[in-house]
Amino acid sequence: MTIYDTIFRAFQSPMAIIAGMEEKMRFIRINDAFMKLVGYSEKELLVTSPIVLFSAWHTQIGSGHARAGSFLLQLKINRSLRIRLTWEPIVNKEESTFLLIGEDITAKTWIEMMGKSRKVLLSGLVSKDNIIERYLQNDFNSLIDDELQVEDQSFFDFLIEDDKDRLNRILEQAVLRKQADHFVVHTKKLANMTQLELHITFCPFYYADGSLKNYGFVVTDIQTVMERVDPSVSLKILMARNHMTAQQLAEATGISLQTISKLRNSKIIKPQRLTAELIASELNVSPKDIWPLHSS
Repeated sequence: MTIYDTIFRAFQSPMAIIAGMEEKMRFIRINDAFMKLVGYSEKELLVTSPIVLFSAWHTQIGSGHARAGSFLLQLKINRSLRIRLTWEPIVNKEESTFLLIGEDITAKTWIEMMGKSRKVLLSGLVSKDNIIERYLQNDFNSLIDDELQVEDQSFFDFLIEDDKDRLNRILEQAVLRKQADHFVVHTKKLANMTQLELHITFCPFYYADGSLKNYGFVVTDIQTVMERVDPSVSLKILMARNHMTAQQLAEATGISLQTISKLRNSKIIKPQRLTAELIASELNVSPKDIWPLHSS
């Protein structure tokens, strides 16, 4: 094996080199990560056309325009994965040759689909060992303090003790059934936040060989569980549940964006009555639901 082959096979990104076009298209080099991605051995891939694996991909690679796209990967075990493929031509070859890079985006696609069918406040990916690999707040508001480290932490570290065993059992059943599950958990007090009740949908995802890869999750509702809650926290949660940005709230109420920001950051503890009434009305609550010091 040459130094080039050794380096190519060692790359962690799934990569392959293909040659030919249409029915003559074939794999000529494959690294270990690519074999893990597609679930085929090197021997199998060398006698398998890329067209067989990736539906509709060959029509795009031959167009000469697009060099990336999302495709279904047909697996041996009667399942499919959603794969993002990127390809670059390799010059100075007697026949058309391309470097192919693959990425499993099945979980990411699921999160995007969930966001289209319902309101998603938080989302992310959790490893099979329960470590948060990716964490996304929605585009509307920052609910969790930016100083709070979320990624690379155990998901269970944020939960109260009573919920940990229950969640473990739920996840084990979801993995066995190979389907998503919805449940409610309660957090510890997070940074400058109160305790929260999270309505979460978890979905397990798998490698091509059927072994567990990670989980995707979406949080579709958030509620506070303590009687006394910082008004700024209540405001942030209500705005998120209504999918409303600070700019949108300012425009809807006629209140300055600066005032909205100060209310969200506890720089104004008790707003004027009219301000409280306008904001509460837009969020479909009573002023005292946000600022208890205001009478109804």
